[in-house]
Amino acid sequence: MNNMPKCKIEGCKKFTRYKITKEVYCSMHLARIKRHGHPGLQTGFHKLEKLPHQVVDDFIRKNCKRLLDKEISKELVKRGFKKATPWIVRYRRRKLGIKKYLSGEIKKHKAWVRMQAIKKYGNKCELCGFKLIVESHHILPKNKGGLHEIDNLMVLCPNCHALITRGHLDLKSRKDIRNARNKLVKLLKSSYPYFG
Repeated sequence: MNNMPKCKIEGCKKFTRYKITKEVYCSMHLARIKRHGHPGLQTGFHKLEKLPHQVVDDFIRKNCKRLLDKEISKELVKRGFKKATPWIVRYRRRKLGIKKYLSGEIKKHKAWVRMQAIKKYGNKCELCGFKLIVESHHILPKNKGGLHEIDNLMVLCPNCHALITRGHLDLKSRKDIRNARNKLVKLLKSSYPYFG
């Protein structure tokens, strides 16, 4: 072990990795050189902490429940913090210990509403009665102002869902389900003459 070459850094008692090597630094100092270009420790702020903590942290605390990280960073840029990016906001939010924010809350809410719709309307397709696989469908689409509420959802199998999505069956409210069911039976009878 004594004939191993020592690290070139003054005060370092570690050895280089091999007896015959071109490296003059130990593995620790080599890693530092790769990381930030010099063998010393990096001082100062972490690169994700370049924003003033007090102002940014307060803003994140106030808005994390109603805005996504991307939206918070855009608001911070508008307020003059040009270095604010979604990564910095996410880093600061995690440092503050805030784990729940809008995206997760929306996902939980959507899943809960779907489950309530299935409980209310049954776990079979409301048009054909298929039970194996069911999905929730927005009667009035969200892009046309439909809300993600139980009254705007209906339970469908993938086939009936595809028929409605592609415009073969038309629904504007829950009152139209009976008409759509009758139209589905007519479609099936025209396609399959032996259908009941």
